[in-house]
Amino acid sequence: MSEFRSRIFLLSFALVLALTSCGSEEFQRTLQPTPSAFGQINSLVVVADSSTWKAGVADSVAYFFEAPYIILPQPEPIFDVRFITPERVVAEPTWGQLRNYVVLADLSDTDSPTTQMVLNDLSDDKIQQVRTDGYGTAVAKNKWATGQQLVYIMGKNHDALLTGFGKVYPGVVKRIKEGEDERMRVTTYFEGINRRLGDTIRQLSGASLDIPGGYVRVPLDTDDVVWLRKEVQGASLNIMVTKVPYEDKRQLSKEGLKEIRDRIGKEYVSSTTENTYMRINDTDLPMFTEATELNGAFAIEGRGIWEIENDFLAGPFVSYLLNDEAEDELVLVDGFVYAPGRRKRDLMEEVVQIIRSATVN
Repeated sequence: MSEFRSRIFLLSFALVLALTSCGSEEFQRTLQPTPSAFGQINSLVVVADSSTWKAGVADSVAYFFEAPYIILPQPEPIFDVRFITPERVVAEPTWGQLRNYVVLADLSDTDSPTTQMVLNDLSDDKIQQVRTDGYGTAVAKNKWATGQQLVYIMGKNHDALLTGFGKVYPGVVKRIKEGEDERMRVTTYFEGINRRLGDTIRQLSGASLDIPGGYVRVPLDTDDVVWLRKEVQGASLNIMVTKVPYEDKRQLSKEGLKEIRDRIGKEYVSSTTENTYMRINDTDLPMFTEATELNGAFAIEGRGIWEIENDFLAGPFVSYLLNDEAEDELVLVDGFVYAPGRRKRDLMEEVVQIIRSATVN
């Protein structure tokens, strides 16, 4: 009886060994967990062949994806872009574990590794549509890692690729930014929401604002202005909220926003040097404004550079002047950053996340 059991055990072991040996590569791939995508916020990887990259695509990528973020004292791109080839993704798997990819393919080059990748990833119908229309796009999720996005931009030949790139890039930028905005929101509020400070702002200004943990109220000799600050390594992030009576529609303009912000800066913000105050510097760099809507309220959005008069401090700001029709008031929600020697784009993105949570009654 024991000999019979031994034979059964050996037969079963041999069968399992044979099955795993025949499909060992697929078996191991099944057992290996899919990695999670990683990478800095607002980073982007462009995948293309070296020949395609050198034949004009690099210039287009720089123009469309590395345009300056509006507005900072020193230019910083909207995305931090890195270029790699498909061969490098295969050779160094870590390159396949990042979050955002744009794949640029010239389908006329059938020997191209990028073209081969696209042909393997997309349906025949999609490829035929690109060949018929001249260019096209497609989106894939989680190709090499969980939580990543690939945007394919394809042309039936090199010229069609460049033409298509110039037409579809606004939608591509918007799609990537929407994902990065969500990541930035998670980062901004990882310490939760400070309900107490939010209640203070609501009581004094009538506006509701989601204030992340880490911000504290700056003492002022008035309740007309609420100033919140968060200190991080090498930088100071600031939110200021105030309200003014609505008088006429001229206030809801570039000039109206500037007047209110400059008045608040002159009364409440200064450095340790005497006779200093904050003001908008729209001489060295322009202040950009546009009419918009924020959570159901008409608003004027302004972006520009602030500086301290009679001192050497400066930085970027973003302001929203909201029309609170119910209370016949205007609410200014302003955010500014002081970060000498540091990159400021992502710091400003955090401030924007907070300001865009503003609502008025």
